Amino acid sequence: MQKPSGHLPLPQRVGIAAGAGIAAALLFVVTATGTWLALLLAYLAPLPIFIVSLGWGLDVGALAGIVAGASVSGAIEPLSGPLFVAAIALPAWILSAVVVLPRAFLTRRAPPPDKPWLSVGWIVVVAAAIGAAIGLAATAWLIVQHGGYAQGVEALAKELTPQLQPVFDEVLALPPGFTVEQIAALVVRLSPSASALSTLTLLSANLYVAARSVQLSHRLTRPWPDVPTSLVLPPALGALLIASLALSFLLPAPTSQVAWIGVAALGGAYLLQGLAVLHAISRGLPLRPALLAGLYLGAFITLRWSPPILVFVGLLDSLLSLRARRVPTNKKP
Repeated sequence: MQKPSGHLPLPQRVGIAAGAGIAAALLFVVTATGTWLALLLAYLAPLPIFIVSLGWGLDVGALAGIVAGASVSGAIEPLSGPLFVAAIALPAWILSAVVVLPRAFLTRRAPPPDKPWLSVGWIVVVAAAIGAAIGLAATAWLIVQHGGYAQGVEALAKELTPQLQPVFDEVLALPPGFTVEQIAALVVRLSPSASALSTLTLLSANLYVAARSVQLSHRLTRPWPDVPTSLVLPPALGALLIASLALSFLLPAPTSQVAWIGVAALGGAYLLQGLAVLHAISRGLPLRPALLAGLYLGAFITLRWSPPILVFVGLLDSLLSLRARRVPTNKKP
């Protein structure tokens, strides 16, 4: 059980918040070097915010986010700090609040006695909603900044083309029938939906690592859930995903891009449910760790096909309750 943040001396609470904020800022600032290692470290930027919010209180997490934003502004340029807070620190804090606050506080209704906390499925829904909001914000920025969607795509594609040209000259071959300019425009059009999916992935991965760390230090307020069996999305989201996919092909741009953002965010959520299904139904099988390792390796190798398959598994579970048909013999992650 967590020791309440308010029981700590004020200087200690401020020190923890400042340390976490500076650590988060440093992880983000290293992206300026442009190396692969720097990009990997930047992916961990929300982790310190998650850890202090879950383990030392939401007030400490909020102060850490403010410190991180101010540090980023000082290290890069003034506007980068608010951008960091809006895209990284605030989403991490919101998701932490959804995790640690009682369900009765979040819903304003008395929950069932056996379900005092928000489920893992609903936590993923919140993460997907945050990802979709960031994707929509990117689309709105593109339209407002350039006076229209088509104008924005054209302007950013022109900026991106010189950066992509060496890649296709020296590393990759252009797909048949495509020019570098067309590839650049496609990257710009897909960026908001890619932001939605990457935000969901970033938040979910960092939240899991942070919650595990806090739980092992006995500071997590809620019991650790059985993730493979409790990651169940509301059934209505499946219909919304299918509707978004249909609209993404039927509607003209930029409305179709909004639908693609929905496809990315909801598809990412159902991909996580698909993975949870495979983890749950594989319990008790011989050589289960090797099977799961092979699953992840195979998914990485066949990256073009594995995500849609995992999304389909997640959707199928929503319809047929695949996990309920197989009673687990034990509870392993």
